[in-house]
Amino acid sequence: MSSSADTDREGLTAANLRRHVGLLEKRLLRNQQDRLESPDDPERWIKSEVDLEEQIRMFRDLSTMPELFESFEEYGGLRILCDALSHPNIDISIATLNVLNELLDPELIVGLQKADHFLKAVHSLGFHKLCITTLLKIDEDNSEVDYEGVKSALEMLESLVEMFPSVVEEVSANVELLLFLLKRMKSSKTVEYDSNRVQASELLCVLFQQSEECLKLVGGPKVEGIDKLLRIVTVYRKKDPEGVEEEEIVENAFQCLCNLMLVAPNRVAFGKLQGIKLLVRLIKERRFTYQLAIKLLDYALMDCPASCTLFVEGMGLKSIFSVLMRKGVKTKAGTEAEKQEDEHVLGALHSLCTHCTGTELARVMNKFVEHKYEKLERLVELHEKYTSLSKAAVNRMDNKSTSAKSMYSALNLNEDTQDYLDKYEAGLSICQLVNCIFLRLYNMGNKNLSTCLLLLLHNKDYLEHLDDSASDSRQHMEKLLKNFLIGCSDSGLFN
Repeated sequence: MSSSADTDREGLTAANLRRHVGLLEKRLLRNQQDRLESPDDPERWIKSEVDLEEQIRMFRDLSTMPELFESFEEYGGLRILCDALSHPNIDISIATLNVLNELLDPELIVGLQKADHFLKAVHSLGFHKLCITTLLKIDEDNSEVDYEGVKSALEMLESLVEMFPSVVEEVSANVELLLFLLKRMKSSKTVEYDSNRVQASELLCVLFQQSEECLKLVGGPKVEGIDKLLRIVTVYRKKDPEGVEEEEIVENAFQCLCNLMLVAPNRVAFGKLQGIKLLVRLIKERRFTYQLAIKLLDYALMDCPASCTLFVEGMGLKSIFSVLMRKGVKTKAGTEAEKQEDEHVLGALHSLCTHCTGTELARVMNKFVEHKYEKLERLVELHEKYTSLSKAAVNRMDNKSTSAKSMYSALNLNEDTQDYLDKYEAGLSICQLVNCIFLRLYNMGNKNLSTCLLLLLHNKDYLEHLDDSASDSRQHMEKLLKNFLIGCSDSGLFN
């Protein structure tokens, strides 16, 4: 008996893997039988349950031996763990989750010789469904073991979503899961870094990025996710996040809200829930959240006249124009952060110029007129700055090595497309936004504003760089551009 017990406890090897998988199945079946025979007498099946959990834990070592994964699947190991995951004892389920989480690491699986076959086997077992069911059953506050079980479940779900895009819609349609993730984001459960809180927010971001249906669901009445995320963000109106955990939560909450703004009804709901008003306050405060707020504002105003009106009515113009003029801004010049900030400020201004009407539009226009047209000068400066950066990118492309061009070919990348993307990233996108704002301003019907704009552009060689490929309603933009070019010609300044 002692020799047999020692053999059972020996580490996993290629030679004994089949026997250990067989022993796992035997112990699972034994425990199931004991439970069936004595459902009301735990004393009769507690021993077989302990043996089962001990055998499951043994397979944690398997993650260090990916060369055995395919044999493990062939011997039925994945199927047996799938059965164990739905065990009525949550401790058994958690032990199984811990093992599966380590086995189902995308970086390990992609290196297998028969990765496709292994992935098909994993997919066919529907682990994502069982993982969600188990996650929602765990009482995380019960013990450290339960906390680790939630951690394994969240990590495993993210891995499964990464490996199997086909399961995204099913996972993201689970209202109970979405409510759990939003609730878990709200408060910390540990004194130090709460990794599960951060992991929940990251999983939510992943689901939002991959499923438009999820964005519609979360923005709707079943989940009310916009309100829940705003409540997380609102805490930081008057204070900065404390520590890395809170910083990551805030950043992920803002990213989730940005994703939600990609659905038109969500933008309207955001405004109704005082989201625009909150962003105005956050931008004014210039705290940790202010750059995140500028980005979210750009998304929230996009193609949403109602939110543009709310922004102007909520005294938001002063805050956004102060950022345009770099007043009270701490962003380091010449950095990627500054470029992102410029792009989102200009995106918000373009939305305001496009969608405001009546009194609100007059207030926007007045901002560009006041203080001797300094905001117009700033726009011309930005156009000149990012034109130079875009030109520098072109020069780098012209000097591109043969090896770089060969790499594009090997990756099936169209070189012209890649060159355009490089220019776009370098500054062309911002130039296009400025172009669109110029065209909107010129066509607002304010003669003094139009004349000043032409005078400012006269000495900036602007027409040479005017790019009408900016994203807008093509037909409408061509009409605005035509009016602008006629005005340039009639002024005689560009002859």
